[in-house]
Amino acid sequence: MNHNVLSVCLVVSLMTSANGQSNADQDAINALIDKYGQTEDAGTLLKQAEMMSADRVWIGANGAGRITNQAMNMKVQQTQVDAATKMIQGVEWFTDARDRLIKLYGDGSFAVASFYWHRTFVLPPRLNAEQRKAMGKQPDPVAISLVLEKKGGDWRIVHTHVSSLVKKEDN
Repeated sequence: MNHNVLSVCLVVSLMTSANGQSNADQDAINALIDKYGQTEDAGTLLKQAEMMSADRVWIGANGAGRITNQAMNMKVQQTQVDAATKMIQGVEWFTDARDRLIKLYGDGSFAVASFYWHRTFVLPPRLNAEQRKAMGKQPDPVAISLVLEKKGGDWRIVHTHVSSLVKKEDN
């Protein structure tokens, strides 16, 4: 009887430990996704780049292409955000990563996360009609899939795929 009780305790202990690790990893990945959105909202894309591997691959929606030069990609994005911020100051951004699904693979050192990415901006009231028009309409929501790798206890984005949720008309 003692042997059976010991076996059950060992199995329960292993399950709890594995589940605890899974929960800790899921929490860490959710925190990374939150930080990803926060850096988008703040326009600090070079800070966002710190969450990614140097060889991350990015695939964009609506024919935006495939980018494998991570350093150049983030530098271009930061330059675009800086230019937009100079042109129209005071725009506030809000990002929401909805319906998150995170799955761990292998020995727990790889994960796939997917979610719906909704971004909204709020314009300052002082903008004139021309500035409002230059800002355009609210961004369409997209679906994002991330492949993440855990190295040295930290999760890094190694692959990003963005898919449009809105059908674009051919021009």
